Amino acid sequence: MTQGNQFYNYWTVVSIFFISIVVIGLQLVLMRSISVSHYYHFTYMVISTALLGFGISGTVLALWFERFRKNFPFWNLLFLFLFLTSIPLTYLTAQQLPLDTQYVLYSRHQLFLLIAYNFLMMIPFLFGGLVISFMLAYFKKEVPVLYGANLIGSGAGGISALGLMMLLPAQQLPLIITPLSLLALIAFLISIGRKTSRYSIQAGIMTVLAVAVSITATVITPPINIDPYKDLSHFRQLELQGDAESILTRFGPRSQIDVFQSPTFHYTLFAGPHAITMPPPQLAILMDGQIAAPMFTIDDPSEAEILDFTPQSLPYRLLDRPQVLLLGETGGINVWLAKRMGAKKVTVVQTNPQLINLIHEDLADLGGGIYSDDQVEVINMDPRLYIEQTASSYDLIQFVTGEAIASGSGGLQGLNEDYLLTTDAVITALDLLNENGLISITRGIQSPPRDNIKLISMFIDAAISSGKEADQHLLVSRNYLAANILLSKSPVDLALISQFYEKSSDLQLDIEYYRGIASEDIDQINRIEGPDGANYSYIHQAILELLSDDPGRFYDDWVYHVRSPTDNSPYFHDFFKWSSLENFRETYGEHWFQRLELGYIVLVITFLQLAISAFLFVLLPILIRFRLYSRSKNKLPTLIHFFMIGTGFMFLEITFIQIFTRFLGDPIFSAAAVICSILIFSGFGSMYQQNLKYDSFKRIRIAVIVICSISLVYLLILNPVLSLFIGLGTFWRFMVTVLLLLPVSFFLGWMFPSGIDILDKNSDELIPWALAIDSFASVSAAPLAIILSMSFGFTNVILLGMGCYILAGLTSWLWVQGS
Repeated sequence: MTQGNQFYNYWTVVSIFFISIVVIGLQLVLMRSISVSHYYHFTYMVISTALLGFGISGTVLALWFERFRKNFPFWNLLFLFLFLTSIPLTYLTAQQLPLDTQYVLYSRHQLFLLIAYNFLMMIPFLFGGLVISFMLAYFKKEVPVLYGANLIGSGAGGISALGLMMLLPAQQLPLIITPLSLLALIAFLISIGRKTSRYSIQAGIMTVLAVAVSITATVITPPINIDPYKDLSHFRQLELQGDAESILTRFGPRSQIDVFQSPTFHYTLFAGPHAITMPPPQLAILMDGQIAAPMFTIDDPSEAEILDFTPQSLPYRLLDRPQVLLLGETGGINVWLAKRMGAKKVTVVQTNPQLINLIHEDLADLGGGIYSDDQVEVINMDPRLYIEQTASSYDLIQFVTGEAIASGSGGLQGLNEDYLLTTDAVITALDLLNENGLISITRGIQSPPRDNIKLISMFIDAAISSGKEADQHLLVSRNYLAANILLSKSPVDLALISQFYEKSSDLQLDIEYYRGIASEDIDQINRIEGPDGANYSYIHQAILELLSDDPGRFYDDWVYHVRSPTDNSPYFHDFFKWSSLENFRETYGEHWFQRLELGYIVLVITFLQLAISAFLFVLLPILIRFRLYSRSKNKLPTLIHFFMIGTGFMFLEITFIQIFTRFLGDPIFSAAAVICSILIFSGFGSMYQQNLKYDSFKRIRIAVIVICSISLVYLLILNPVLSLFIGLGTFWRFMVTVLLLLPVSFFLGWMFPSGIDILDKNSDELIPWALAIDSFASVSAAPLAIILSMSFGFTNVILLGMGCYILAGLTSWLWVQGS
C-alpha cells in the first residue's frame, strides 16, 4: 500500500469536491457583494487575493509538509475547520472596517485599511488552499482523480454561486455559503473513519463548533456598509433624513436594483439653460449602488416637455416620424422623448430581465406603463447581440448605453468591457439603418475632453471601415453639458446641413462639426476650453486632426488614451496612458497620482504587489530549507513547468471569459459557461489521462500540441463559427460555449497531474513547492491578463498563453530522471 492510501477512499474525493465548490463559490459571491458595497474594479482584487491565499498555502506546505504529514487526519481536519469558521468571521469583520476607497491614494490610514480588508478576505482562501494542496500532496498517487474532483467541484461552485445570487441579497451570500463547507468536513470525517480514535475529542469539538457556526451564518443579518461615495449611500442618508423613500429592492446575478423616490432628485438629460419648464417628478433607479437612470412618474408625453430642450432631441428634428431603436434604455425617459417627437415605432433593447419586469409590473402605475404602449416593443436581450442578429431596419439608432455623464477622473469603470461601444458595433449598427438613417450618442463633456473624442474616433473609424468618407457622414454639436454625435448612413447633403444648423441654433447648441465647417467662423455660445488663442474648442480641434491624413499624431499627443475600442479590446472606459504621466506630474504637482485612472492603477498596483509576493514566497522555501532542496535535481524544470502552466491556464481562461461575453450577451453567463467548461472538462481530462499507456513526458507533449493547435483554430475561425449560432436562445448559446471549449479544456487537465507524476518518481520533495509555484503563477497572471488585454488585445493574450504551454512542453526534455 502506498504511503497515505490508508485514508484514501470515495469520501476523500467527495470532501475535496465540496471544498472546491465552496472556494470558487465564495470567490464569486464576494465579487457580487463587493460590486454593491464598493466598486467593480475591486472585484479583481478578490480574484487575486484568493489566488494569493492559495499561493501562500503552497509555501506553508513546502516549509512544513513533513510535520503535517505525520498527523495528516488531525491537520487536514483542523484546516477544514479553520476554513469553515473563517468565512463568516473574516467577512463580518471586514464589513466593520471604515474603508473609504476614494481616499486610499490620499491617506496612509485608508491604505492600511485596504490592506487589512484584503488580508481578511485572503484568510479563508489560505485555509481552503491548505486543504486542497495538502490532500493533493499527501495522496500524490491519486492526484489525477483528486485534481479532477477539484476542477469539477470548482466548475460546480461557479454554477451554484449563480443560483444563490438569484435567491439572496448580495450582502447575505458570503454567509449562506458557509454550511456547504460543513459537507466537506463531514465527508472527510467519514473518510478517515475510526482509524484516528486518538483525535476523537478534538474532532468532536471541531464538528460541534462547525455546526454551530454554520447555523449562525445562515440566520445572522450582516451589516450593510456601502461606500460613502456611492449613490446608494447618499439615498440611504436622505432616507434617514426623511428626504427620500425606498420603493423597492431586487437582486440577481447581474446586479442589485434599488429604486428611490426623492424630491431632491432631478435629471434632465442635459437640457440646456434655455429650458422654460421644470423636470417632472421622477424615481432614481440604481444598479449596484450607482444611478443607472431616472424614471419619470408621468402618464402622458405632454408632461415631459423638458425633453424638448435636450441634445438627444436633435436627431428627431432631422427625421420625419422615425422608427427608433433604443439600445440599452433603462428607465423609459428616451421612450417618452421618442413619443413626444412623433416616432412611428420604438424598439427598446435591455439586457436585464429583472429591470424590464420591474418597470412593466412593479412600477407600471408610477410611469412604467410607457413600456406597454402599442407603439413600443421591449426586447430582453443584450443590445450588441440584438444588432448582430436582427433583420429589422431603423431610421434612428440611439446608443443609450453610452449616454451618461462623462466617466469620472477616478476611472472606476476603466476595467469594464463594453461590446456596444466599439467600432465593430457601430459598423453593425450602420448596416441596420435605412437610407437616410442616423446613429446618435450624447455624452457629458469633460475638461479636457476624452469620452466625446473617443466616441468621435469610434464613429470615424467605423465609417472608414464601412468604405465611407468619414467627413461626409459626421455631425457634432453640443451645449455646455454634453455633446451629441451623429453618424449618417448616407453622405450629408446641403439640405441636411442647413436643417442641422437651424435646429442646433433653436436648441442653442454650438456646432462642432459638419462637412465644410470653417473653424474661423465658429462663435461659441456655450464656451468651453480650447487651444490657446483659438475661438473653437478642443473637441473641434480633435475632429479636424482625427479626419486628417495623420490621426496617429493626435492619438500620440493627446493626454488621454482615446483610440477607438474594438471587439479585440472593448475597453471604452479605459483612458489611461503611460506616456502622459509626466504631463500629470507637471500639471497637478504632488496630487498627480490621485488624478490618474483609479481602476487601471489599482489593477497595476495589485499585479505588482502580487508579483513581488509571488516571487518572495516561491523563493522562501528554497532559502529556508536550502539543505533539503539543494540536493534536488529538478528545481529549474519544476519552476518553469508549473509557473508556465499556471500562467497559461489563467491567460486562456480569463481571455475566453471576455471573448464569449459578446456571444452570450452577459459577462455573468460568460464566466459561468467558461469556468464550467474549462474546470469540469479539465477535471475529466485529469482523471482520464492516468489510464493512458504513455509516460508523463509524452502526455505533456501531446497535450501542448493539442492545446496550441485548438487555440490557434479558435483564433482563426471562432467568430465565424459563433455567428452561426448567434440567433439561438441563451440556453443553447450557453451549451455551444461549453461544447466549443470542451476539447481544449480536456487537454488542459493533463498538464498538472503529469508534472506531479514526474516529481513523484524523481524528486518528490519538490511537490509542495510545485503547488506553491502553480498557485503564485495564477496569482500574477489574473490581473496581468486584464492589463495585457487592455493594452494589446485578446488575440495577443491567447498567443501568450499558447507560448506558456509551448515553453512548458519544451521543459519536458529538461527533467532529470531517477532518484
